[in-house]
Amino acid sequence: MKLTFGSSKKGDVGEALQNITKPAALLFSVASEEMLGRAAMEIEKVFPGVPSVGGVGQAYMGRQFFDAGITVIAMEENIKVVADVLEQASVMPVKYIRRLENAVKAVGAERGKTACFDICSAGADVRAVTTLSNYLCQAGYDLAGGTSNSSAVACNGKVYQDACAFFIFKNLKGRIKSYKENIYVHPQGNEKQFMVTEAEPKNYRIRTLENKSAEKVYTSELGISRDKITTQTFKNPFGHVCDSDTYIISIKDVEADGSITTFRPANKMDFLTILDIGDYKAVVQDTVAKIKRDLGSASAVLSVNCLFRYIMFNDDHYWDSYLAQMCSSFSHAGMVGVGEHYNTQFVNQTMCCLAFE
Repeated sequence: MKLTFGSSKKGDVGEALQNITKPAALLFSVASEEMLGRAAMEIEKVFPGVPSVGGVGQAYMGRQFFDAGITVIAMEENIKVVADVLEQASVMPVKYIRRLENAVKAVGAERGKTACFDICSAGADVRAVTTLSNYLCQAGYDLAGGTSNSSAVACNGKVYQDACAFFIFKNLKGRIKSYKENIYVHPQGNEKQFMVTEAEPKNYRIRTLENKSAEKVYTSELGISRDKITTQTFKNPFGHVCDSDTYIISIKDVEADGSITTFRPANKMDFLTILDIGDYKAVVQDTVAKIKRDLGSASAVLSVNCLFRYIMFNDDHYWDSYLAQMCSSFSHAGMVGVGEHYNTQFVNQTMCCLAFE
């Protein structure tokens, strides 16, 4: 697969599309939800019938980063693509499962050569990922994607509230494989886990851990004050221990009653750990090396990076180096999301991607 792109800081869709000629699919990002509808319609007008998905957030292509106007990533050559949407994503996306099934059939899906990339409305992740993965993963097709920084997403020229827009890709020249990059580690010599003893998953609220307020457990373990909690999550997020893997849960806020709200729900009887930041530069190098080992010569990588990762990397003056590292061996593009999707899981503070052989 080949990636090309266009952008316009002033939000001019024509300008963003001027160097794109024969796209097989288009992924676009806009700076605000107000821009989404017009951008979707104009893209459809210029490239009628070309599958397109759009959301709100920053974007990147190669070494370049875009945080204003519109950015369009064009996917070309050796792929077959269908785009569609699951509506009522936070309530009952399974009602629209036939659209996913039809998209998979339309590309002539084959195990190992077919995958899904999705962008969903904020707050719709849990049911959207469950619905997608229940069908895709059982059939042997990978999933990667993320969350738009808005209540709406765009698909094929239209805007949908509370929805999950998706591409189904078939690689005509090789494999497609999903990856998840976790830059956090369990504290050395401390594998302490805390059971969630009271929670409100619907409100993304953890009330108690081991029957103590979530605030008290977090602050006492790290030796910090209450007012440091929302920034400490950049270095010490919660990790949900699930079988042999750990999935990141970012902290959003701390409430007056000592409960902690998060960007991903936790359920009663989940086991959480408080993670440490690892050697993220080495982790990124390992990710690049793993993709090369698995796929030999990967042609392109389409990714979603968490907003918190971007903020932390940028504050540490590493973001530009990160983009350079990722595009050192293959074409790399994607968007910054407020949540990430990897096969069966909705995660935070993570990078998830599809790599094309």
